[in-house]
Amino acid sequence: MSGSLLLFAQCLALLCALACSLPTGDSEAESLDSRIVGGYITNVALHPHQISLRRKSLAVPYNAFSHICGGSIIASDKVVTAAHCIIASVPSQYKVVAGTNFRQDTDGVIVNVQEIIMHEGYNSSSYENDVALLILSPPLPLNNHTIKAIELTETEAVAGTICTITGWGTTSSGGSASNELRAVDVPIVSNDECNDDYGSDKIKPSMMCAGVRGVGGKDSCQGDSGGPLIVSNKLYGIVSWGNACAHPNYPGVYANVANLLTWIKSKVQLP
Repeated sequence: MSGSLLLFAQCLALLCALACSLPTGDSEAESLDSRIVGGYITNVALHPHQISLRRKSLAVPYNAFSHICGGSIIASDKVVTAAHCIIASVPSQYKVVAGTNFRQDTDGVIVNVQEIIMHEGYNSSSYENDVALLILSPPLPLNNHTIKAIELTETEAVAGTICTITGWGTTSSGGSASNELRAVDVPIVSNDECNDDYGSDKIKPSMMCAGVRGVGGKDSCQGDSGGPLIVSNKLYGIVSWGNACAHPNYPGVYANVANLLTWIKSKVQLP
């Protein structure tokens, strides 16, 4: 090879090496901030009520159980989740995994779902009364560290209060799910303001809203459904629905625990 050709080849190799070292697609900040949507990595020890609800398809019984929704431990043998997570299914399709930070791993405690109690008034079109109870067998070994029941609120959330939502959902609307548990902090939005955003009186008393109105960028998303919205270590909401995720004009919508508490207590006995 001539000297000029050798020099050209060396320059080309150097340029390729530099190109391969540059980030592609998203900015460096975005690539380092994979999230629930606009949130941060957390630890199950800070949210020991959080569970991963894993489902197996009856159509393909040899497939492994995989994460479908979140949920919250409300007693050693009881979990509350969203009705839309378990509609038209049977208990044998599910496992509850508690005490884990990961969506795919089996490092937590795994128990069977013995019974499903879905709200009789659940409306799959409007998501009204989007709540269900899972009765577990055997009970979870509560340890007050990574596996712990959460108290249910008896009062409505106050608009503007900062709440925390956790889960393994997608990091953007229609995007990829997170394998690590994540959290996001957003303010409660009043039902009146939320109805202004969604229109047509879509926000019912059994619902509540949270998000950064007019800004967006922070929200729960697909795969977070059924999971907890908490204020001061009490369960106030259950991830339910929304128009896309983290949209500036559409806050996330959650099942309203205070409104649904009478129904919950009519179905199960809590400590």
